[in-house]
Amino acid sequence: MRISICLLFALALLNGCSNHSEKPSDAENYGYPEEQNAPPVSANSVKEIPLKNTSTYHTVVIRQMKFEPAELKLHKGDTVQWINKDITDHDITEEGNKKWSSSKLPMNQSWNMVVNQSANYYCSIHIVMKGKLIVE
Repeated sequence: MRISICLLFALALLNGCSNHSEKPSDAENYGYPEEQNAPPVSANSVKEIPLKNTSTYHTVVIRQMKFEPAELKLHKGDTVQWINKDITDHDITEEGNKKWSSSKLPMNQSWNMVVNQSANYYCSIHIVMKGKLIVE
């Protein structure tokens, strides 16, 4: 019985040591955790990625019938990405003259826009959902 336990312990120890010889992930090679701005895995991925030719990148999460944050302060030329983490489709539409609008965003889909001026926006599917972009 003791020999069996010792063998199992030795196998477990060897298995644990073998994991350390594996090649590190790309995220480890770049020095940041995978959850933080790592390149997307697929076209349907919703991880944030920095976009070229933009000053700053902002994220608005759509969750529980709200835009989070509902008010976003940014600079002209910044990029905003809206990510739908809700269970239903949503869109993003400029409120005043409907100068811009996204298509319907199913759950886990995103839409990006470079912001040039302040705007109020809402979800035209659920008109109680409102947000504001403030260009400083």
